[in-house]
Amino acid sequence: MQDKLQLLVQLKATNFDELNCRLWVIKKNSRNGQHSYRTLFAAIDGLDSDLKNTLRAFFCGNENSIEPINGLSEYQVLTAAIDEDRALVAGKHDTDFAAIIEQIENGADNDPVIEINSFNHAWALVFEFTDVNGKFYGFSKVKGGWNLKSAKTAKNWIFNEGQFKKVDAENIFLFRNAIDFVAYGNDVFIRDKANYELGLNIREGLEAKRDLLADAFAAHGIVASVDNLKVAIGTNKTLLRRLVAIEQTRYFEDQEFIEDMKNIIEDHRFNLPSNENGQFIIDENNIDLFLKLVNDKRFISLIKKQMVDADVVEVVEQPTT
Repeated sequence: MQDKLQLLVQLKATNFDELNCRLWVIKKNSRNGQHSYRTLFAAIDGLDSDLKNTLRAFFCGNENSIEPINGLSEYQVLTAAIDEDRALVAGKHDTDFAAIIEQIENGADNDPVIEINSFNHAWALVFEFTDVNGKFYGFSKVKGGWNLKSAKTAKNWIFNEGQFKKVDAENIFLFRNAIDFVAYGNDVFIRDKANYELGLNIREGLEAKRDLLADAFAAHGIVASVDNLKVAIGTNKTLLRRLVAIEQTRYFEDQEFIEDMKNIIEDHRFNLPSNENGQFIIDENNIDLFLKLVNDKRFISLIKKQMVDADVVEVVEQPTT
């Protein structure tokens, strides 16, 4: 992580005013679980300074409401809420963002936005910033998909000199003055985890890993039926997250850990039975418990002496004497 922190210092020192800026409109199409994207180039006039300030605020904060990024954590599917002065870091190739950037880099081969209707059902905006050192790609999710027809139903008014006045305006496009995450090189800096996952098909990736990890459990002889395990997890996003989190710890590969887990289950009479071969019998009633225990996420609190579950934990360093 130290190299990422050094990169962050470098990026925060960018002369944002000197960046060249381009705007891309992203359209998404989904069919049979597969996603494809169109990237449309939109000429901008007078927006450069606003967009550069938005990128500056992403890294360096502003006086109004955004804290500068002072710390980084590795992105994981189970992550605590991001502190206001902290960002998550992921790999660019972990999601569809790499494919979107690849299309943007086709440059003139992409269609330009000529008519305002081209913005209909826009899925996201990507702001491309360039200097001599490299490129920033800032992603901003369009909430709900912008639609020209619905925009025409809005009435525009201003309050001036003690009275409201109607303003006739056509072809107004409102977008969020915020960037959810930024790609630079092979790294993605994330300040809005929800929009990062919503925008880049995290669920599909979780489902693919579900099958791989379920097969790994079967290979280690831990579960009685891998098919029952997959069915119990299904497409439940919370369960998928808990399963994929096990990929980091991989405690299930440690036979001593599994034996200790079985002893704990027996001592506390948890509803997690085993068959005659010592394999866990998993169904929809105990899958949540199994995922917590196999990733060591159940504890006894020091003060209240209560048994608690925690998806996100941080190891406490004991003071030396």
